[in-house]
Amino acid sequence: MERRRFLTGLGLAAAAASIGGTSWLMRPYLTEWLTPEPRWTPFDALTADDWDVCIIGSGPAGAVLGRDLVAQGIRTLILESGAATAEQLAGSRIQHLDAYRVEGNAGYPLAATRARTPGGTSTMWTGRCSRLHPLDFEPNAYTPPGAEWPVRYDELRPYYARAERTLRVHGGRLSHYHAPRRDPLPPAEEPTSGALKALLEGIGITTDLSPTSVGAYGPGPVRARTDLLPAFTESTSGTLVAGATVERLATDAGGRVAAVEVRSLDGRTATLHPGVVVVACGGVESARLLLRSRSARFPAGPGNAGDQVGRSFMEHPNITLRGVMPEPKPDDVYELVRCHQFYDAFKRRGLGSVILRFIWLPGPERVLRIGATAEMRPRPENRITLDPTLRDGFGGPAAKLDFGFSDDDRRTLDAARTLIRDTFRRLGARDLSEEPMSWSHHHVGSCRMGDDPRTSVVDRDLRVHGSRNLYVLSSAVFVTAGAAHPTLLITALAHRLGRHLAARLRPGGVATTAAGR
Repeated sequence: MERRRFLTGLGLAAAAASIGGTSWLMRPYLTEWLTPEPRWTPFDALTADDWDVCIIGSGPAGAVLGRDLVAQGIRTLILESGAATAEQLAGSRIQHLDAYRVEGNAGYPLAATRARTPGGTSTMWTGRCSRLHPLDFEPNAYTPPGAEWPVRYDELRPYYARAERTLRVHGGRLSHYHAPRRDPLPPAEEPTSGALKALLEGIGITTDLSPTSVGAYGPGPVRARTDLLPAFTESTSGTLVAGATVERLATDAGGRVAAVEVRSLDGRTATLHPGVVVVACGGVESARLLLRSRSARFPAGPGNAGDQVGRSFMEHPNITLRGVMPEPKPDDVYELVRCHQFYDAFKRRGLGSVILRFIWLPGPERVLRIGATAEMRPRPENRITLDPTLRDGFGGPAAKLDFGFSDDDRRTLDAARTLIRDTFRRLGARDLSEEPMSWSHHHVGSCRMGDDPRTSVVDRDLRVHGSRNLYVLSSAVFVTAGAAHPTLLITALAHRLGRHLAARLRPGGVATTAAGR
């Protein structure tokens, strides 16, 4: 950072501290001066063969894992397909890399739900960070036959707590309807008068302010590009390259990734030979890369002996109804709260879980909006394959998504509508109407974790079945989606994988590092 900007930023930070810690007031003014930027390494540096771990993708999964590894002195490379700067983006072929075909009754806007850019989809997420519930990890009506979660909630609790610290999650003390936790979160920063919460408590509905990530630089949540990646590149063990698209993983007869084939935005190529490869490029591109990496050892792609790569893709559909309240809001504060009260109750009825959200708008219109985020059943028919006719900007096969609602999904959504309408009735609201369905932009499933290679793609340590040095890290590995936002669990799994890889790669570990070769 240029010295004058740094010193000015320190002065503003001191001013923020001197006015009683109201950092949310000062954050927009601090952004210009204190927002860090990671150090980018040019594509030509990829000619070297000196990385112990290569992470494909710079979103929260790759950024958190990368930070954990370099903290242990493990030489780590992060490859980001997106462009780092506007100059790099101008005239590049990046816009042609997002080639997708979607079929099915859901009308899913796949291209609009992705972000091929440094930091991944953390550039556009809202920061909501609820934990999945213990019931999600236990066998239930939505558990795929013969493919239950290989881990349970209690095993993930310490990693959840660490992920909340990493993502700077605030929310205060949560109701007992949330997943159990040892300590309360820091107080929520969202302004509220409590009027909405009190109104709903009057009809027996318990709500909370959403556990939410709070970024250190500017309004909004933690962003991988500004909050996570700079610490990675500050380490002498970390290297970050943008505009580097991995086209294929070449595996040897033993199932080990022997080479990573990379292409720059202007068409240059490089072949890398890292000790360990971690695919962390989301639910769609992770599956696509595995399917493109066929070999004599993996004729259907790594981890695909059971034909599971790309299958059971899930999302979080959102329904929202509006109603006119009998009285105007008693203050001018916009309020949003969420409710986990029906999460487990729906699942025990054989439905998908739901999280309700309530938005009360101040003003003369007296509008209350009640919505539900719903869980979809993991179905093998909802799958990602390689399109035989559509090609991306480099000539590779595009991803094709077959995606639709099942009868179980419709029953869950209908039950949520009934619950919302009953809530409006008890509140005395009138003139109800339903808004168009929306999506949460959460790509869940396609590379499921599990103990059985016939029903899963990666094992409990996220290592691809049949490979010694290939891992997948993203919400692609989730067995079920629950109704909670996936980024917190992705981050928890990143910390868990970081611990696993550090144990393997330290002297005396079982993995072969680049230096060891």
